[in-house]
Amino acid sequence: MSIAPALLYLSPMKDCWLFIVNPVSADGKGGAKWNSIHEELLKEGFAHDVWTSDYNGHIEELVRQACEQGYRKITSYGGDGSLNAAVNGLMTQNTCKPDDVLLSHYPSGTGNDWTRFFKIPDTPKKWVATINKGLEFKHDLGVIDLTKDGKAAKHYFVNIAGVAYESQCAVLINEARKSSNLFQGKLFYDYIVLKGLFSFQVPELTLKYNDVVRTEKIFNLCVAICRHNGGGMLPAPYADPADGIFDVTVFENMPKYMVLKDYPKLRAGTIFKNPKIKAFRTDKIEISRTDKPDYIEADGEFVGMGPATFTSQQQALRFIIGEVPEAKEFPF
Repeated sequence: MSIAPALLYLSPMKDCWLFIVNPVSADGKGGAKWNSIHEELLKEGFAHDVWTSDYNGHIEELVRQACEQGYRKITSYGGDGSLNAAVNGLMTQNTCKPDDVLLSHYPSGTGNDWTRFFKIPDTPKKWVATINKGLEFKHDLGVIDLTKDGKAAKHYFVNIAGVAYESQCAVLINEARKSSNLFQGKLFYDYIVLKGLFSFQVPELTLKYNDVVRTEKIFNLCVAICRHNGGGMLPAPYADPADGIFDVTVFENMPKYMVLKDYPKLRAGTIFKNPKIKAFRTDKIEISRTDKPDYIEADGEFVGMGPATFTSQQQALRFIIGEVPEAKEFPF
């Protein structure tokens, strides 16, 4: 299949926003809504060009091609995975510096956790007003050194990455998306969390950070730039996406009934009431599983295998957002 972009609409302005549309976001529901959203954007006088992605990996290719063609304002349309793909395309192009490009995102996925954090609306009129307001935010970037297809690789993220149970859930989500019986909506992530819980074997992990080395069984671990994942969960309620530091939340080995019992706290952002859930801050962490390579997820997508090293690049990207997040003091 050709990697040339499908051109749906071309504005007379070269210095316009380029929309890169993922038509299969939210199991196709995002793509089904695109035509009406596109019409409303035009009614609002929002000048933009539109390219569509056709297959996995195409968004990255289109972003690289867009940079080569001179676009410096790029919007991803889709879910958190589409935004992640756009960021990875930007970071793997060689035409310009990443912060030469202004990014934005129109949420049309299932979780929409990144836009939830920054109060970015999902209706055309309000979204255009947000973009026209022009609130620019310098955003941290996460870099993961891992293994992909048997080779050393890098992957980039802007929200939350994770290992152990979190990464298994990402694999289950990928499998579920291939099913014709997939249901979407706010209960989708709850379903995935519960589906994999009873067969999950808690791994033993070695963590290296801040001159600390520790090896122990860990149920789940997330490396956070922002605060939300899993369709509104709050595993990192104090994270600051511009300070250059990860908030790392560690769910120590715990009985599965406790996971079920405290699941509402994860949604409410009060998980640290559980003494087995702790957090620390670092700008670099190395994570390895002691018995075998483990899955790595980033922004809700399975991205490769460990061992993995996560490093933070402070304010490496520029985004248009709805609201600057309220600062919260890290209490640990």
